[in-house]
Amino acid sequence: MVRLAIALICMGVLARSEPALGQGSRPAGTFRFSHEAGAGLQRLWQASVAAKEERVACLASTVRNDTVFVTRIEALEPEDADSLGISAMASVEHCGPPEWSGTVHTHIALYTDSLPSTRFSAQDRTAMRLWYDRWHSDGVFCLIYSRQDAHCEADGVVGGMRAQPRVVHE
Repeated sequence: MVRLAIALICMGVLARSEPALGQGSRPAGTFRFSHEAGAGLQRLWQASVAAKEERVACLASTVRNDTVFVTRIEALEPEDADSLGISAMASVEHCGPPEWSGTVHTHIALYTDSLPSTRFSAQDRTAMRLWYDRWHSDGVFCLIYSRQDAHCEADGVVGGMRAQPRVVHE
């Protein structure tokens, strides 16, 4: 159970900003996970594998300079879910500020012969956009695609530095 937490902490899962990586001139931000968050991610993965369905949780974090510190997660009960077991609207409504920074979910369906998709899908990006439209705040989003691997992204952490907050006018 602690293995995932240790692996994620040791790996310092990187947030990727594709334009920044393409330019090759700026480092990406780093993600760090508390012991509590790592244990929660392990439970989320195990529940997903056991159910053979994707699972989702709310994610709490803080951002300091180029590092996102994930402090805890809270799994959501699957309800009104799509065929993959996730209700985007439930996670958008439940996982908002100030208590939550975004969401984490699992990818378990195989994308290749041995691995689920390691990146956010178009549907994932739509859910992320719905979250932003609902909360008008930068968000933090992760997906777990194996027992010890995850991909995370944080809005507002660009090129390893916290970007200026965005004001949204309706």
